[in-house]
Amino acid sequence: MSLLMGLRRLPGRQLQMSARWRMYSSAKKHDTPVMEVLGSRYATDEWTNATPAILDKTGRNLLHQESHPLAILKNLIFREFPDFAYYDALNPVVTTYQNFDSLGFAKDHPGRARTDTYYVNESTLLRTHTSAHQRQLLEAGVAGDTHLLAQAKNRLAAPNNERFLVAADVYRRDEIDASHYPAFHQMEGVCTFTHDELRRAQAPELPNATQLTDSTVIGASNPVQAEHSAEDVALVAAHMK
Repeated sequence: MSLLMGLRRLPGRQLQMSARWRMYSSAKKHDTPVMEVLGSRYATDEWTNATPAILDKTGRNLLHQESHPLAILKNLIFREFPDFAYYDALNPVVTTYQNFDSLGFAKDHPGRARTDTYYVNESTLLRTHTSAHQRQLLEAGVAGDTHLLAQAKNRLAAPNNERFLVAADVYRRDEIDASHYPAFHQMEGVCTFTHDELRRAQAPELPNATQLTDSTVIGASNPVQAEHSAEDVALVAAHMK
């Protein structure tokens, strides 16, 4: 039985909202309520804390509105990276594995708390950062996942996701103030190198007036990845600068 039985009497904005999300319950008392977000249904549980106000912000597609400042900025940045694939339409509902575990977040990391993250259920949430798609897209390139790879713009520049940019809406349970809002946008890039490519890569020369400060501290809490030699780390760091 839909909880939105009175849909026809709702104001226009709520009508729009209901097209992006719905809550369903069953006539059977013991059935699990279901939440529908952007056309997909998810079982809810004691972790569910994604509110109607937040769910209403999914599917607005601000990055696809050509005259919107976010879309203009996105396209300006995309044009600066002509040899990258571009993703700007990935689903904001991801798994806890994608958002946390695949990135090495500790089980007790505060970002996992219900006070910080909008959960659809215990294993599913609204992404808190675009990094939730890093491993997904890298694995898609290795496996040749044509369904996911086909979502890329400028795909031929990096047909196996060797290099890609991700732009997306993200969600966090922030207090609203002058510099915080629970729904915002991020962009990030990933570039992979083979060992040979890394050694051939030349760091770009910087203008004389450019000064860079690197305050990175390598230690137990921020170790060098075991797969990388000290030479690899130095080469990547120099190239990024």
